[in-house]
Amino acid sequence: MKNCAIYSSNFDLAQVMETIEKLYNKETIWISENKTQVRVISKKWFSKTENTFNIMTSKTHPEEFSTMINGMSNFFRQIPAKNETVHQKLLLKIATLNMVIGIETEKDISDKLYAEILDVARQLDGIVFMGTRELLDYNGKLILDIDGNSEVDDFIVTAHTSFLHSDLKITESGMRRKERSEKILSESNIPVNKSLPVICGDEDAVIRDVDEIARRAIALCIVALKGECHGTNHDLEDTRALITRIINQYNASDFFSPKERLFIENDYPDMEDAVYFSWCYEGYLVMLWALGYVDELEYPSSICNVPAAVAILKEHETYADFIAHAQMRKKDEILDAADLIYRYDWVCVDSRINNRPVPGELDGGVVYERHRALNWLITYMEQEWDQVTTDT
Repeated sequence: MKNCAIYSSNFDLAQVMETIEKLYNKETIWISENKTQVRVISKKWFSKTENTFNIMTSKTHPEEFSTMINGMSNFFRQIPAKNETVHQKLLLKIATLNMVIGIETEKDISDKLYAEILDVARQLDGIVFMGTRELLDYNGKLILDIDGNSEVDDFIVTAHTSFLHSDLKITESGMRRKERSEKILSESNIPVNKSLPVICGDEDAVIRDVDEIARRAIALCIVALKGECHGTNHDLEDTRALITRIINQYNASDFFSPKERLFIENDYPDMEDAVYFSWCYEGYLVMLWALGYVDELEYPSSICNVPAAVAILKEHETYADFIAHAQMRKKDEILDAADLIYRYDWVCVDSRINNRPVPGELDGGVVYERHRALNWLITYMEQEWDQVTTDT
């Protein structure tokens, strides 16, 4: 095997350079100007070897890195893992990754180089992908291979929160909001993670405008309806006619995200996609709430009342009428909801990866969908709908 890769939640190129320089302090090292490539040259009397470290991060190559991580996540998600706890934690770890270091060598990876690779991974709290078959922890133990095998029963997931919140300003309004959310959790006997940071304060928050939210609401309602129809084996021709009629009624042909458009245009989506998009009713409800059509977001312990939510859109026969009757909710209310759901979602994720019941009867699916919708509303990391993350 002549190549492998180290994946890390870290993104500090300076730390990578320091780690490699210490490890190879007796070798010749060449570092590119932008610090995304390092060549280590070892010379002996009659031979020379060269190992190359190619580095890509979520900051240096945002689009390429996002595409790579999505592909990696999809690849490992489909593996029939024999240890579901390890499988779920691995998927969570992949979602936190910010760096990949591709390692190329002229010869097969020697025992010496293998030990050095693990050393670098250890310094960066990383994981190692050997060839295309095995993903290892920094001790060299198998986390998962393509046949679903594992040598570990569990492992700790860490994330580099300074990246996720690197542009965050800690404001008085943000701190007060965090304290209010934590009080709500405590009163419901739900664990509070004090280390979770604030979200943006009132002073810095940018909320989507009414037109953006109205268009998103309609798109989510339509894709959820199509997902429901396919999920319940509704007649194909009737489904196609219904979706086309609603799109035309609200002049919504350009409201969809790229992924939603593919789903809308696919007459034969698989069941996984149908279920995925049927969950969009939860995001649709959040948009209705932001537009003032729903008085409050109820405690996320069960799915929303779908017929009642859909009926709201039906009351307005055109897009112009739907947006004309909207009453945009105040910024501080939207930020309050975003902060609270962020902390609810941490509880759900922590419970899942530790194989514990979710406290407070929270519904993890509902919480996730609301978190995603609210992050979009507050322009979290300036991500568009298909790219919205729910970092915890």
